[in-house]
Amino acid sequence: MRKPLIGISGNTMRDNSGPYVDLIRSYVNEDYIRSVEEAGGIPIIIPFTEDLNVAKETVSLIDGLLLTGGHDVYPLHYGEEPLQKIGDVFPARDQFDFALLSAAEERNIPVFAICRGCQIMNVHRGGTLYQDVSYDQNCTIKHSQGQTPSLPTHTVTLEPHSKLADIIGTTTWITNSHHHQTVKDVGHDLTVIGRAKDGTVEAITDMNRPWFMAVQFHPEMMHVKDSHAKAVFASFVNAAKEIK
Repeated sequence: MRKPLIGISGNTMRDNSGPYVDLIRSYVNEDYIRSVEEAGGIPIIIPFTEDLNVAKETVSLIDGLLLTGGHDVYPLHYGEEPLQKIGDVFPARDQFDFALLSAAEERNIPVFAICRGCQIMNVHRGGTLYQDVSYDQNCTIKHSQGQTPSLPTHTVTLEPHSKLADIIGTTTWITNSHHHQTVKDVGHDLTVIGRAKDGTVEAITDMNRPWFMAVQFHPEMMHVKDSHAKAVFASFVNAAKEIK
């Protein structure tokens, strides 16, 4: 029996180095690939495309979907105008990720969404975002740590008996943090299962689905040394194996 295929949503970068001028590359960070491989899955990079039918057809070939980090989510996608502290946006990639997520929901395959992926999941379900943590008057913790990517820097408290707490075997996880946007209004059928000490949403799930979860931090960066990160990826890949 083959290992489960895990589709990893791709991004693009502009390369002007060496002899190249304005060359667009498709990529994902190596951390995602390594985390899926070590958990027993086969990582499949899904390259960004504006052909949303192609994106949806790709999802028909995979057993689980991993939504990755990247640009800020385009605020008009959740009914707001851009505020002064928003970063770079990539509206076409939002639509790409929405298409991947819709196709994964139709098939009811496992979905694991990380950082921007968490925000995409929330907006896809009709939720909204704080365009910058400074717009959340309750946010007091530094959420963009600006140093070693894998270093755990703040506490996430999980709801007892939630899927994530059950997976890691505790309600406390010291995580890394590399974001400046956060969930504001929670999307429909989504439940908050993890928060930072200042109340910032750090984990959400759809409890009506077998494995459908998002985290605001980056377990793929912590994966090498963090047993909780390993456990979450193992659970995700095993769920995809069962679907297959």
